Amino acid sequence: MFRVKIKRKPAAAESGAKYLVPVVQSTFRILGELAAAGGPLSLNEITVRAAVPKSTVFRILSTLCYLGYVVRDGQQRTYHLSRRLAELTNETASNETLRRAALPHMLRLRDLFGETVNLGQLQLDKVVYIEVVPSEYALRLSERPGVSAPVHTTALGKAILAFSPPEVARSLLLGRPLPALTPHTITDPDELLRELGRVRARGYALDLEETMPLANCIAAPIPGPGGTALAAMSLSGPSSRFHPRRDKRLIQQLLKAAEEIAGKLRQTG
Repeated sequence: MFRVKIKRKPAAAESGAKYLVPVVQSTFRILGELAAAGGPLSLNEITVRAAVPKSTVFRILSTLCYLGYVVRDGQQRTYHLSRRLAELTNETASNETLRRAALPHMLRLRDLFGETVNLGQLQLDKVVYIEVVPSEYALRLSERPGVSAPVHTTALGKAILAFSPPEVARSLLLGRPLPALTPHTITDPDELLRELGRVRARGYALDLEETMPLANCIAAPIPGPGGTALAAMSLSGPSSRFHPRRDKRLIQQLLKAAEEIAGKLRQTG
């Protein structure tokens, strides 16, 4: 049976507390209590055991249920851990399947438009880059696979959240600070939720100097079952030359590539 154990930090470790992410701490407290219980727990029971505000517990549980790590019994209104936690060691194989399906399309987009192409997935409140095909320009934007970025600032993150169940976006955006990385970062949760509505309407997300000064990005979701986003793919470049919302051909090719990747993933099962 898979068990999650939470180790209490000694007082001497408090000096590093300023670097801790509260929502991540709360998430692992909840997982730890579910594992220790050895059976289903109600929302109230989890709230008391984990010593986390009830509204935060509900949002975290909604996210974990959506991601498949927790199962909710609708009749009993209880929660328990799923087998997906034990399958985390197989996540690399899943990412490799996605990467292989996407890579030919990423190379084609890089060759067509000359800019860096990124593939990312949601992990808690971050977007993790799975694959990057860098631009061949001397002046270029290029992250490294494995690097993460805040979900609320990136085009990748906004594309994924816009095509996720509403409670997932709300659980990640509401009730906690959203840091500004540049003067253009949207930090108001309500405005971000409105922006996600605009992303759903047009089918793609933009990051116009919101994550990094003088850098623009456009991303499209890679849809999975039911239309929810499994991942997202983006093109990014310096704002001095890269103006994605003005280029209809780029938008069409990006959306087409994302849909074709989704088709390949459906075929591979």
